[in-house]
Formats: sequence, structure tokens, C-alpha cells
Amino acid sequence: MRMVDVSRSLPTGPALGLDQLRAGVRRVLPNASYTAGAAILLPVVLLALTAPWLPIADPLKPHVLLSFSPPSFAHPLGTDKLGREILSRTLAGLRISLLVGFASAALALLVGLVVGTLAGYLGKGVDRAVTAAVDVLLSFPALLLAITAVAVFGNGIVQVILALTVAGLPLAIRLQRALTLGLKSRAYIDAARLANAPAWWILIRHVVPNTLPPMIVVASLHASNAIIAEATLSFLGLGITPPHPSLGNLIAEGRPFLQDAWWISTMPGIAIALVSVSLHLFSDGVREHLDPRLSI
Repeated sequence: MRMVDVSRSLPTGPALGLDQLRAGVRRVLPNASYTAGAAILLPVVLLALTAPWLPIADPLKPHVLLSFSPPSFAHPLGTDKLGREILSRTLAGLRISLLVGFASAALALLVGLVVGTLAGYLGKGVDRAVTAAVDVLLSFPALLLAITAVAVFGNGIVQVILALTVAGLPLAIRLQRALTLGLKSRAYIDAARLANAPAWWILIRHVVPNTLPPMIVVASLHASNAIIAEATLSFLGLGITPPHPSLGNLIAEGRPFLQDAWWISTMPGIAIALVSVSLHLFSDGVREHLDPRLSI
């Protein structure tokens, strides 16, 4: 009998190590969009969160003698009309904008999961009532709906979070309802019903986990849109009001001085653009990472 040398068919040490390295890189860096979004978003979030402990000026303390100082080594992003540091005020406003954006996205995701799942799974009267309410809300532009909600709830951080949550709810509920309708006719759902599994167990065990990936993507997009909407409301004087710095009211404060002190409005605007672009890139990367059809 002829002996077969099986060692030739086995991968060598260096090749196996290279394959493991490539697999590890793919797990850590799923795609370019995810990596680029995280590379922009994480430093911005860390700066905003750690700003109170950084050696920078108080965002609310005026220094009239330093008013309208241009960007320099002593004042990296310049100062405003009262001599307050634009760097510290931008970071403080960014912290508020991130809180508003992520909090409203989380609330919209939570309420959308509950209401959309119940509407899609229970059907009949519940589905008709939820669909009618969502259709009414979707007939209004999201910004107009947010302005109306602010008029009802009032100004302030909590009120703006609630207003932007209401503005993002129709899309979240509608998407979750559609995903639930597509899942409730699957074979494993029918098998669970035939096994007399309770409805709540089917929803928690099978329906909600399978709808989370697209809902997480929508939540990240809602966070980006909420940050822009909050800046718009604050710019119009309907959102976060002074003395609390917000990216929107910082832009509004610098608008009369655009020709002579362009940095007052420009720096908060750049912060909004960076966060918005990074969240869109991040959500697109998460979608590609979580959707198995895009990894083939």
C-alpha cells in the first residue's frame, strides 16, 4: 500500500498565521465606512465627554478684554463677543447635542420596537389604529413636527429630547411593523405557535432579535438627524436657550459677525458636519456588517 504524505495538504505555520491575522482584521475592521465613521466619531465623543476635566477655559465665563480674538495658540478656536473661548463652548454645545441625539434615538428605538411589534404581530384593530396614527404623523415634515412638539413641551434639554423622539417615532414604528409582518409568517414562528408558546415569548425570543439590526441602523441615522434638528431648533430660538451653549445657538450668536469674526459660527458648524458625516458612515458600516446578504 502506498503511503500518502498528508503533511503537504496542511497549511504551513506562516500561512495559517497570516489567515488568522486577516480574519482578525476583518472582525475588528468590518469595512471602510465603519472604520472611517468610528475614527471620526470616537475622538469627538471623547473630547466632548472629557471637556469638563480638560485644562480649557470655562465656557460661560466672560473675558471682555479678549473679545473677538481670532484663532491662535492661546485661543485655538478664537473667542466670541464676550471673550469666551469658542473651543470650550463648542465642546459644551457638542456634549448637549450628543446627549439630545443619542437619547432621542434610544427612546424612538425603544418605543418603535414595542409599538411596531405589537401592531405587526397582533394585527386587526391594534394595527389599524397604529397605522392611522403613524400616517397622520408622517403627513407632517419631521422638522415641523419637532417644532410643534417643542411648542407643546416647551424649551429645555428634556423637552427637546421628547420633541425629537416624537418626530422620529413614525419612521421607527412603521419600519418595525413592516419587519414584524415579514417575520410572523415564517416557519419557525408557526412552529412556535403550534408548540403552544406564549405570544410574549415568541416576540422576545424570535421577532425582536431578528428586527434589531435594521432598527439599530435607523436609530443611528435618527441620532444624526436629531443633532441637526436640535441645532436648527436652537438656531431659531426654539431649542436649547442661552446661557446653556448649544451648537445651534452658538451659530446664531456668531451670525451677525460673520464678516469680521467668522470663527464664532464656523467652528460649531464644522462640529455638526463632522458628527453627522461620521454617524452616517458608521450606520452604513453597521448595516453592511449586520446584513449577511452584503457579506457574500
